[in-house]
Amino acid sequence: MNILLIYPPKENIITTTLPENINKERGFNPPLGLLYIASVVKNNSSHEVKVLDMQVERLGYGDLGKVLSKIKPDLVGIQTLTFTLVDVIKTASIIKDYSSDIPVVLGGPHVTVYPYESLSLKDVDYVLMGEADFTFLKLVENIQNPDELKKIGGAGFKHNGKAYVNTDFEFIADLDTLPFPDRRMVPYEKYYSLLSRNFPITTMMTSRGCPYRCIYCERLGKKFRAISAKLVCDEIEDCLKLGIKEIFIHDDTFTVDKKRVFDICSEIEERHLKFCWDMRGRVDTVNYELLKAIKKCGCNRVSFGVESGSTEILKNLRKGITLEQVEEAFRMCKELGIEILADFMIGSPGETRAHIEQTIKFAKKLKPDYVQFSVTTPYPGTELYKLAISRGIILSDVWKEFSQLPKVSFVPPLWTEYLSREELLDKLKSSYKRFYLSPWFMFREIFKIRSFRELLVKIRAALQLLRKGGK
Repeated sequence: MNILLIYPPKENIITTTLPENINKERGFNPPLGLLYIASVVKNNSSHEVKVLDMQVERLGYGDLGKVLSKIKPDLVGIQTLTFTLVDVIKTASIIKDYSSDIPVVLGGPHVTVYPYESLSLKDVDYVLMGEADFTFLKLVENIQNPDELKKIGGAGFKHNGKAYVNTDFEFIADLDTLPFPDRRMVPYEKYYSLLSRNFPITTMMTSRGCPYRCIYCERLGKKFRAISAKLVCDEIEDCLKLGIKEIFIHDDTFTVDKKRVFDICSEIEERHLKFCWDMRGRVDTVNYELLKAIKKCGCNRVSFGVESGSTEILKNLRKGITLEQVEEAFRMCKELGIEILADFMIGSPGETRAHIEQTIKFAKKLKPDYVQFSVTTPYPGTELYKLAISRGIILSDVWKEFSQLPKVSFVPPLWTEYLSREELLDKLKSSYKRFYLSPWFMFREIFKIRSFRELLVKIRAALQLLRKGGK
């Protein structure tokens, strides 16, 4: 079978709360989920498989027909995120216009939350919930056998006018059984990030699952599962052979298991691997020794989710951290010369204008190298979304309605308890401007620039913030 896995365009992405111009400047990351699936198919079958990243290739819908004519796929899988659902459906429609006989499979976070709604969409034949790394191949090999398809946990399909969904899926217990995502299947040299010092970049996942209980987040699995230090470094070596210069570790929280972090650092040192990397951490899972170890091994930036400058709001979000822990983690990073990206949210449960002002002042007091502000959004599947509906902040199950009838005009709900949507978005824009356009930040950035490319990127990002107030 000739299989094509598609990462669709973002031409009809639904409106997010991140200023549009900031979003455009972020860069491109490889579609790791599709690459994992492709590697499993390649390593365990005789099927041909290709991955098409339409975003990094800058391909539009007018190009898709030509690609289909060239590849002539027997089956197409599409990565499905909630914000790209309109583009996913448009991609599926073009595939069916090309040939109605080509089965279309959707998989991804959106499908996991809304499997029945996803399967009910006109041009969708199959859905896969949860981690589809191995179940995709099971579906492919049993596609002509409905009785076997029904046994595949997380699989859904249509047969004789009826929909069948097996919601009894499990997460992969041993991540060491996964092959490396084959980055050679995409133009790996084209990926870059606004924050990267080097080019090209890639992303890695060294663990899955998040054991924490923040109400605004719904991760695939609460149980933390990790790839062994040896295999992590084997994958790093594979990336370096391709000429990749910087690696973004996109684990939900890389620092959950401190011993594993030290083991990875030891492995990096023993192999003399030289590269830049960053990771996501929590302020309550790092200490000086850990930060010193990752810095020595090339980690130049850590992302921390701070979320709020108010203890009251942090409790409402069930974040599980203190402002004192935030300040101490930032102090240690600065002492060691590790850059910090801090994430903040505004418009959370119980949050007033005074709380938002606390958050902005706290961000400026911390002086991270970068901040990302966003408006708290009740996403599908989260406790925050259920709470918003139960308290009447959101009047109906709007995400489910969108999943049944995707429209680009859909506007994601916000937590409008004390401030209106317009007031929250105005606060968002002013938060960015008050941080990034402050004299101390601009003066500091001038002395941090190391290359002409970095200068151009920073100038472009600053102009985007100034233009129309960051709209």
